[in-house]
Amino acid sequence: METFELKFVSSVYVAYICARFKNLYLEYSNDMTEKKSKKLHELLTKSRVMFMRYGVKTLTMDDIAKEMGMSKKTIYQFVSNKAELVKLTVDDYLEEEKRQMDTILSGTGNSVEEMIEMVAYFLNVVREFNAASLYDLQKHYPETWQILNEYRFQYIRELLVQNINTGIKQGDYRADIDADIISKIYLSAIEILYNQDLFPNKKYPFIKIYREFMNYHLCGILTDKGKAFLDKTNLLKN
Repeated sequence: METFELKFVSSVYVAYICARFKNLYLEYSNDMTEKKSKKLHELLTKSRVMFMRYGVKTLTMDDIAKEMGMSKKTIYQFVSNKAELVKLTVDDYLEEEKRQMDTILSGTGNSVEEMIEMVAYFLNVVREFNAASLYDLQKHYPETWQILNEYRFQYIRELLVQNINTGIKQGDYRADIDADIISKIYLSAIEILYNQDLFPNKKYPFIKIYREFMNYHLCGILTDKGKAFLDKTNLLKN
């Protein structure tokens, strides 16, 4: 009887130790995953700032490691090469931009106000933007460029079409424009803005080009009512 009780107690104790060890391991594993996720987010955020400011092609993994205060070996724990870092950085930015757009579109429902908020967001993003970075993506990272292009011509185009159609109904946009055509013209024209032959970055700050383009675009589609609303914001004035 004593032997049976001893074996029973031992079994319970072993089961307790195993369960406790498993819980400690899961806690440690979750903690390490959270720390790694946080570090990856910091890496992607810093990489985005640097890519946008200095361009993608010229920036090296050494430059990023130095700015992050870590070794390249540590960076390679998160990505296998620069191409993967570029892709993850773009993916991370697009997810953030989607969240911002969703927040804007869940606001007042006024088409011009939504457009103004979207433009304000983009103006803030491109404040220190080096247009050569998009050229670099297109030429040297075609897979990532394709992801960006699909995002623009699917998600962003849908937002534009929705915004234009709503604006027409509200009397803020001209009734004689075609939302589908205008949205495609808008997105295609954006590619001209970062053309380094036409607008070399050293001569034309991208924020100035984008502001001029948005003035050109909005003045072409707004009614007098819409223009009056836009003028109150002073958003596109130098």
